[in-house]
Amino acid sequence: MDAVRLEESQIDEATITLYQAFDNDPMLRYITLENNLARADIIKCFCQAILRYTKSYNTIYTTSKDLKGVAIWIPPGQFPINFVRLLQAGLYKLPFKLGWSGFNRWVSLFTLDSYHKSDMSQPHWYLLILGVIPTYQGQGIGSSLLQPILKQADAEKLPCYLETFTTASVRFFQKHGFKVLKTDQLPGNALSFWTMKREPI
Repeated sequence: MDAVRLEESQIDEATITLYQAFDNDPMLRYITLENNLARADIIKCFCQAILRYTKSYNTIYTTSKDLKGVAIWIPPGQFPINFVRLLQAGLYKLPFKLGWSGFNRWVSLFTLDSYHKSDMSQPHWYLLILGVIPTYQGQGIGSSLLQPILKQADAEKLPCYLETFTTASVRFFQKHGFKVLKTDQLPGNALSFWTMKREPI
């Protein structure tokens, strides 16, 4: 399965792909606890804003035919994320959709930024999102979507970094050379997360 760069015209389709991939994601379920009926709308809003924000980097990869999965990378030197640009990309809608308690849980996720900054002081590639539609998982699609940037990072002698919220994802990324840096929980022990780093080979 070849990985290709996402085209601007595919952002809406990629939004649906990521919604299907993350409908049961612990992080997104955490911020939508009181919004079961609106969960789909919230997840699509979040994913579309991320896609629009990162498209200019030309480092979003998908499958060559149907969009079965999407990998979104932030290039070296582009972290931390520009929050104003992210709002302009459409994330300004999210607080209104989440409600007050959901918004507070979303804000708590910014704890991850402090871990990121302390973990990675050097230039690096940041895997912001990797999602594959559940019916296509286990077929090597996620692995294929990682390859273009992993190869580039190796050629550039740069590390890669990510955060994840499931033990299954930890095991998946370990197969691709990532090692756990830290494991912790968000305030209130509501959500476990792992930070991971891959050294170039």
